[in-house]
Amino acid sequence: MALTLTVIAALKTFDLIYIMTKGGPGRQTSVPSYEVYYQAFEIGRVGAASALGVCLAAVIFLISFVINRIGDREDGPR
Repeated sequence: MALTLTVIAALKTFDLIYIMTKGGPGRQTSVPSYEVYYQAFEIGRVGAASALGVCLAAVIFLISFVINRIGDREDGPR
């Protein structure tokens, strides 16, 4: 459970990147959630931003699914 929450929190980190660096020098600190914001509101490419948002949600779902399956295996048979 803790690993799932940590992975999701790492992938959705937006506020620190936006406040501190706005993508950093040369876009070096850009993360997927900031990229969604940048594409939609800075550049105006709303379609690309929504596609990135859907992909980000799918990746988070897949990672949490895999982590939960691995955790169920370690618990043993029910």
